[in-house]
Amino acid sequence: MISNLHRILLIILILNLTGSVSLAQVKSVYEAMSLDEILNVDVVVTASKQPEDLFETPLSVTIIKKEDISRSGATSIMEALRLSQGLIVREVTPGNYDVQIRGFDDMTKNNYITLPFNTSTLVMIDNRIVYSYFSGGTFWESLPIDVHDIERIEVVRGPASALYGPNAATGVIHIITSHSEKPGLNAFASCTIGNGNSKLVNTSFGYNWNNKTKLTFSANFTGRSRFDDMYYNWFDREYVTMDNLNIMMDIEKNQNTHELWTYKDFSDSLHTEYDINRSLQKMGANIFFDHEIDNQSNISLTIGAQKSQCQKPGFLNFATPLSQNNTTSYYFDSKIKYHNFYGQFNLSSGQDLNSNPGNSYKFMNADANFEYLFQRKNINIRPGISFKNCRYNSPITYDEPFDFTLLNYQFKDEGRIINSAAASILTDWNPISKLRIIGGGRIDKFNMNKNYFVNYELGATYRMDKKKLFRAVISHANRSPFILDTYLNASMNFYYPYQSESNVNPIYLPLSQNLKTKKDQKYPTNTSIEICWRNKFSPKVNFDVELFAQKISNLLVSNAYREVHTKVQLTPDNQLDSIISGSGHADMYFENFDVGARQYGLSFMLQITPNPKYELKFYGTLQKTVLNGITDVRFNTTDSQITIDEENKTISTISHSNTNMTLWSEKLTPTFYGGFTLNYMPVKRLNMNLNGYFYTKQVFAGIPFYNIIADYTGLYWNNYMTIDPYVVLNTRVIYTIKDQTKVFVSLKNMLGKHREFGFTDQIGTTFLIGFQWSY
Repeated sequence: MISNLHRILLIILILNLTGSVSLAQVKSVYEAMSLDEILNVDVVVTASKQPEDLFETPLSVTIIKKEDISRSGATSIMEALRLSQGLIVREVTPGNYDVQIRGFDDMTKNNYITLPFNTSTLVMIDNRIVYSYFSGGTFWESLPIDVHDIERIEVVRGPASALYGPNAATGVIHIITSHSEKPGLNAFASCTIGNGNSKLVNTSFGYNWNNKTKLTFSANFTGRSRFDDMYYNWFDREYVTMDNLNIMMDIEKNQNTHELWTYKDFSDSLHTEYDINRSLQKMGANIFFDHEIDNQSNISLTIGAQKSQCQKPGFLNFATPLSQNNTTSYYFDSKIKYHNFYGQFNLSSGQDLNSNPGNSYKFMNADANFEYLFQRKNINIRPGISFKNCRYNSPITYDEPFDFTLLNYQFKDEGRIINSAAASILTDWNPISKLRIIGGGRIDKFNMNKNYFVNYELGATYRMDKKKLFRAVISHANRSPFILDTYLNASMNFYYPYQSESNVNPIYLPLSQNLKTKKDQKYPTNTSIEICWRNKFSPKVNFDVELFAQKISNLLVSNAYREVHTKVQLTPDNQLDSIISGSGHADMYFENFDVGARQYGLSFMLQITPNPKYELKFYGTLQKTVLNGITDVRFNTTDSQITIDEENKTISTISHSNTNMTLWSEKLTPTFYGGFTLNYMPVKRLNMNLNGYFYTKQVFAGIPFYNIIADYTGLYWNNYMTIDPYVVLNTRVIYTIKDQTKVFVSLKNMLGKHREFGFTDQIGTTFLIGFQWSY
């Protein structure tokens, strides 16, 4: 009864706080609801930055509740995201995931090796952005919290940069934590073990002083091992043991003898460490402090740290897609709400050390946001300002070019800075009782780019009655500049051995490549239109369907511009004989290119609860990605000069050419993906859950770094790997011994070994047992 009263009070508070629902609408909708309907209202905050009924949200939003996560048996935040429609969630290696909202996948990246880094989705923990501004994306294994800390996850599908800034180009994943919710002492412990060396430990304890002040400490540990001991070898295009990996480029070990590096010697000299069996090991700790000043004001402080080690695809590994990453980070977050004023300030620092030193960096980031909510009878206006300062220190961004073929490197005091300032405004207007219009705009300015980045959204909802709602929204969102595509400064020098029939020994052609950037580029931009229909057919049946169309533009690609010199010997009858000498040089830039993509799709969710014992949810997304522009550029000669020496019977040439080394694929994003959950509670103490996640065929395309010299050699090396359609089936049984103690068993990936991400590991079946205790 107390919890029901709290929920009723929360609904009343929502209606008073937002001002988004006029008195007439309250009478026509919420006062027409039964008590059970009011108690079943789901509250969401991410869509408009204010508490509101999920049914009323102007954006496509899904709530993944703590209870849903527990029942499903999800062992990580990433796995829990499979419980929402519109998300592509691939397990790369055991416990490590690639997460995409609606796809576009590699479209928004500026790397030409397939990586599990989604650079266009913004991830937040309690409104604190967790994002790498080095090369973009979220390092999921480095999150300091775990599933036990979560109250709910709110997923916004579609551009939301007008609300939360650049990098929310395809959506937002907002993780909201929970701690010490009941008055008095709160304690929790959970332990899970299973095959594959699976170990998961979560614990927390804290105290709640009459719901006014809360102090909580939480800690977590996760360990997972690989099901494979093989690695995909770029050179041979097959899986081999670590000892049989081959380096994919001819890098000289000795300039006098032209002896080439083997992968083993090269790795040993770099002190590259691989724990072949380990897939993931992470640990984190957090301290949460919350204090309510009065009914309209509160303050919260959070500090935490994490340490992780994992194997996943990494940038510039010269033999195999998998790299070993070691991360350590710390953070401090503070928030204050004083009546209608909102402020947040946070700091984070740490390092990401890759098995290849060229992709290692240290960082220190600071963010500050301030907003004020102006409320009138039927309109809210929320202006805000934001500031960001990011410092990244990486060997590949120093003034002196980093040479990837040298084996010694060190960090210097040459950190690169990203400064940005932004102004935003969000309006929420009810011109009539059933119609709601929300509009937002934001403009960002970065210190290392002369362009202004403009984001906007305009949406409207029309609620016919308490059961039916129609929604439409148009939005435009940018991705931000990164350290990598702004300050990259590196080089490679190697030799290509040329063997002719007339030469006893091969001739070594010197080749060099500079990796650079161009300033003031535009960055990937997503423009989207979507419409949605929501219908509560009855208290037991809910159905949502959304149609969307989006276009990605301003893509960055890696273009190489070469100058090649050759001298060829002729036979006495003026026929080509052999190459006497040759050399090549290229500058590669990240720059805008005439290529883009469009996407059309439909997402749906059907939830049926025939009685308190059963709950069925089925959801999916059907979509099509279409490339446009120049998508298959390989080699383009711009000019050449030919000199003929008739006396010595030689021909000398100087040629200039360019190529786009990025391989695009329309088949990377699955055409259909989604999932289902079936929950059954036959008796009060027993809960049984069956859930599944499915996807159709995907084709991964990877271009190894070897292709940098392809236009010298005339050989192109494109790898493709097809991932067949699959259904991941999981089940979990929970038995409550007492109110405070539960035991459970889980069986994950019941259908056996399969691969979900190109060129990486197989994922096997996992059996887990565990218990949890709470007080």
